[in-house]
Amino acid sequence: MRARRGAIHIRSDAVRKHLAGIPLRQRGGPEVYTPEMTDKTYRRLVQLGVELALEGYSVILDAKFDRQALRGMAIEQAQQCGIPLRILYCHAPEPVLRERLQRRTLPSSGPGELLNVADIADATADLLAQQQAQWQDFSEGERRFLQVLDTSQDLQAQLQRS
Repeated sequence: MRARRGAIHIRSDAVRKHLAGIPLRQRGGPEVYTPEMTDKTYRRLVQLGVELALEGYSVILDAKFDRQALRGMAIEQAQQCGIPLRILYCHAPEPVLRERLQRRTLPSSGPGELLNVADIADATADLLAQQQAQWQDFSEGERRFLQVLDTSQDLQAQLQRS
């Protein structure tokens, strides 16, 4: 999707670790996941996205956006700046999510180290139930921007239907 669309991909995981001053490949501790740090991370993520979009780039803000307030902040900024917006809600059946999370990180060989260099995220399968419980459904206002994608199915076919 990114290569075909030529978008700049900004991950909340990278922004969070940058703001915390820790290397991307190092696992963040509880201090990196406080409500204050989450707010700071999403504000910076949206700020970067807006700045790039105003320069003419297509941007993907890759984050959980599990709360309406976080999504609302992004929508409000996009609307204030006249930036077209689309919410791609990626989901998959729970067993698929669990398997992907288990595969994503391997046991560390040292304190805080991730072995899978392809992914910098700290989320593990152990956090899946907690993250799902925190999810706030899309509001009526958000639904006009929404496209639902089942990532266990062919994404190109789903994107072409939009």
